[in-house]
Amino acid sequence: MNHLAHFALAGDDACLIVGGFLGDYVKGRLQGQLPDSIERGVRLHRAIDRFTDNHPVTKRSSRRLPNRFHRYGGIITDVVYDHLLALNWARFYATPLKDFSSRALDILLDSRDYLPPNALRTATRMHELNALVGYQEQAFIERSLVYLSTRLKRDNPLDEAAAEVVEHLDAISEDLDEFYPELRLFCDEWRESN
Repeated sequence: MNHLAHFALAGDDACLIVGGFLGDYVKGRLQGQLPDSIERGVRLHRAIDRFTDNHPVTKRSSRRLPNRFHRYGGIITDVVYDHLLALNWARFYATPLKDFSSRALDILLDSRDYLPPNALRTATRMHELNALVGYQEQAFIERSLVYLSTRLKRDNPLDEAAAEVVEHLDAISEDLDEFYPELRLFCDEWRESN
């Protein structure tokens, strides 16, 4: 899952939101470099990623794409699921997406002391653009995949995937409708027991 889902799955816990964001920036073992409450958010981020990567529905979503994209199916599916979550936000959450986005991004900037420079730049830019609301736009898929294609070390077809994804959006949307409630339940249980 991408930023929007990680923030939403953190519940109302600001530290889990910050940790959910930092999950893309903090690598390796957690050894007390952050407050325990934020490290808990990083652990939740990692648990969400494991659950998502190993779930048969997300694997099915990846297989909907042409073979040349299968190696990158997890990346593509994460982006598309966030787009579809934003598009269908009101089906899953009572708080309007615009309000949720403002709150989550305010939390990140209020926690700037814990963000490494590259994470702070990203959070600041996301806040300026109210980027989570922009996830509703289909162009978000292409922008994200083009950007991610430049972050990978080897040549990849991610910058060409958006056109293929659009052809499969309805089916992938059905996959998300099946998967997301299970993911929410997993996160609710994780937060209660960790």
